[in-house]
Amino acid sequence: MTQTLRYWIDDTETQREMPDPDIEVVSGVRWGEPWSLFTPAYWLSQLWMSGLERSHHSPYQARGTLNEEIVFCMLGGFGISAELATAAFESCREAQLISCLDSTERAWGDQLKRPLIVNGRQQHYRYPNQKARFLAGAMAYLQDHPLDSLNGKQLRDSLLNISGIGPKTAGWVARNYLDSDEVAILDIHLIRAGLLCDLFTPDQRVERSYFEMEERFIEFCRALDTRPAILDCLIWDQMRTYGPTALDALRQKFGALPSPKKSSQTHVQMRLLI
Repeated sequence: MTQTLRYWIDDTETQREMPDPDIEVVSGVRWGEPWSLFTPAYWLSQLWMSGLERSHHSPYQARGTLNEEIVFCMLGGFGISAELATAAFESCREAQLISCLDSTERAWGDQLKRPLIVNGRQQHYRYPNQKARFLAGAMAYLQDHPLDSLNGKQLRDSLLNISGIGPKTAGWVARNYLDSDEVAILDIHLIRAGLLCDLFTPDQRVERSYFEMEERFIEFCRALDTRPAILDCLIWDQMRTYGPTALDALRQKFGALPSPKKSSQTHVQMRLLI
């Protein structure tokens, strides 16, 4: 049994079929309906209508050097908006800290403490001292360990040797730089989407189950006949937009959500490493 999706792009109508809502995509995950938010059918319909399924490259494929991508991804992460990370990266690149692989913690710290203009407003980068230490260490590692010839998982696994880089950041670099489908970026947006469609369970934590969850997502993408690097980007884009809607859906599904301990240094450190 199948269900039919009809949609228009410009003036062209398209009709496509996908499995019945009660059929499982992968074990424990039913297709659902394409007009119901956060179901597998919804994500596939969004992929079709966006035209991304026909793309040969991820929309976030890196355009710069590997070293630049490493710095950019290290500057992003929990509590750092994409816009703030981009502004901090541009500031560090213009200061030539990346091109010369500057391994001086003070130089990175001084640059990250400078005020940044984000969306027309002045902002300051969060955790400048901690990130400066990690970035200086990363540059020292790259001086002795060229990584350009490695493939997706090889690159991801090698990056885990750098202090301050955990599986999520390492996968982010590998996905962006190599357009790799061997890895996944399990950030908060993808995890929330996975919880809402039963791909992940509430007791799973990236700190201890990252690679198991990554393989589950890649299996899910294969079942949808789409590239992980493409679906990952689509979900990230939309879940950022949904914000409170996604949180309300999670509360309805699972009850109260645990709130992070904002003052906990352990919490901050753990988040930086994923």
